[in-house]
Amino acid sequence: MSEDQLLMAGRPGRALLRGTLLSAPPLLCDPASDTTQPTATCTLGARPESVKAGRDFTRVALSLWDMPALTDQAEQVVSELLTNAVRHGVPSAARIVSEHCVRLRLLAQAPFVMCMVTDPGRGWGWHLLDEGGKVVWALLR
Repeated sequence: MSEDQLLMAGRPGRALLRGTLLSAPPLLCDPASDTTQPTATCTLGARPESVKAGRDFTRVALSLWDMPALTDQAEQVVSELLTNAVRHGVPSAARIVSEHCVRLRLLAQAPFVMCMVTDPGRGWGWHLLDEGGKVVWALLR
């Protein structure tokens, strides 16, 4: 998936992946740093094929951020987190708000990448969300 495809994926009829590259405050507190933290987010359907879309999204984002050394590890972590969300998180939800109910978010601040997956379920997650559901994450270096 190219950068153009990544940015265009949110248009109707385009893949299962919707995403844009955004910026956010720094992941790690460093008062001397004035750079913004690269962030990529996509919303995925609660279907097994969304796991591959999430891996593809991760590969493109890390390539754009010039972090190729973490690509294989990040793809594996994203694959596990998304698989758990689709298999366990979505079915355990009290209700499904929409077809697109799993979100992948990547945060980068060299040499770290944080991979987070949000789903509407309760249970095995690390952090329960006030609006319902949970988010799980992994910090890679």
